[in-house]
Amino acid sequence: MEEPEKLYFGEHDKSVLDIFSTKESDNEVEYARTDAFIEKADKFISSFFHPDDTELKKGILDEFHKYMKEK
Repeated sequence: MEEPEKLYFGEHDKSVLDIFSTKESDNEVEYARTDAFIEKADKFISSFFHPDDTELKKGILDEFHKYMKEK
């Protein structure tokens, strides 16, 4: 079974940990897997580059990955 990209925690989850992979209300807190977030951001950032700008795109994505993995 593959992990969901997002998990939701609602008000009723405070006493017993009850995790959902679908949003059930607007009051829930959404948590995204880091790797899923970075992959989606990579696609977005890459869409702004011309196909000939591979070195520039790679440099920016590498810096973005380093920044996102800092603690």
